[in-house]
Amino acid sequence: MPPAGTYPIYSKDATVWIETGEDRLQVMHWAIERAGFMENIEAVYQSAGKPRAQFLIAIKPNIMTASLYQNPSPVYTDPELVEFLISRLRERGYQNIAVVEARNVYDYSYQGRNVAAVARMVGYGAQGYRVEDLSEQMEPYDYGGVLGQHFVGRTWRDADYRISFAKNKTHWQCFYTGCLKNIYGCLPAWDKMKHYHGKGREYYQCCILILDRFPVHFGFLDAWVSGDGFSGHVRDAKPNPTHTIMASENVFALDWVIGEKMGVNPALNYVVQEALHRWGSIHITRIGNLSEWHPWTNIRPFVVIAMDAIEEAYWLSRFFSRAFASQQDERFPPVRKWRWLFRALQALTRLFEGVFVTKT
Repeated sequence: MPPAGTYPIYSKDATVWIETGEDRLQVMHWAIERAGFMENIEAVYQSAGKPRAQFLIAIKPNIMTASLYQNPSPVYTDPELVEFLISRLRERGYQNIAVVEARNVYDYSYQGRNVAAVARMVGYGAQGYRVEDLSEQMEPYDYGGVLGQHFVGRTWRDADYRISFAKNKTHWQCFYTGCLKNIYGCLPAWDKMKHYHGKGREYYQCCILILDRFPVHFGFLDAWVSGDGFSGHVRDAKPNPTHTIMASENVFALDWVIGEKMGVNPALNYVVQEALHRWGSIHITRIGNLSEWHPWTNIRPFVVIAMDAIEEAYWLSRFFSRAFASQQDERFPPVRKWRWLFRALQALTRLFEGVFVTKT
């Protein structure tokens, strides 16, 4: 476990930058510069005591919730933004850069969905960096706490510098997801309902536990277009052009401000609650446009409570994971040719979405 106080996530004071504009790469440039990202990574590099070319940087975007290619997408982190960040790192001489993800519950329903294949589908070119599947490099690790003796992806474990580059969207399990919940995707077992939900452990406990053991040094939020509503984290037929990128060395603080921008009390988010429990409250300085996104559609509280109850039953949560699986790119064929069932359930979900959301 890293010593308390040596990572920004343990800080009691944090600053979050909220950058807006009309050109996403220009706004990304502003976020990098104004939030002091380069100064931050240089300081960590200087303390690492190894050649720059060997200094391992792991970037965790949201990739595996992607089902179809969209440019830009309300569901997954924009690869152009991630590759822009990588190009800036390479300009500084950093060469050992990995974009990392782990497989997820879509494996219940579709075939061939490894990280490399989904990354190619959404546009990662792997030029000057590599894409790595944490599910294929599981190493034993004792987390203590609710996870105990489990596994960690080797690249995430060994990284000298970790970045969470999340997507801005609502989520039916915890109201919204950001840079904290994004690291849940670093937990390497693909059957996440089995390993990280129910039976003495909750997904938000597992998420904050891996963050505590392998802290993130810096966070970016892709809110250029955002997914809202009941199914915002997996699909959104009418994405919100929020034209924002957020940045902070403290991902806890960043996620708090995301809730404010959505008009949700951040303390209602189960992941943020767990962070508060583990690390305590922080003082946040906010720089940029503080107004709430509008129009914006949030998840109703009873939906979050219901989804938390459902996940306690493994087979029921598996069913819901199948039911809400989005239509997939044709290179990922359905398991047992259940495409007709998936489409029927998705249509039913869209019919009732208005019941499960509240508009602001």
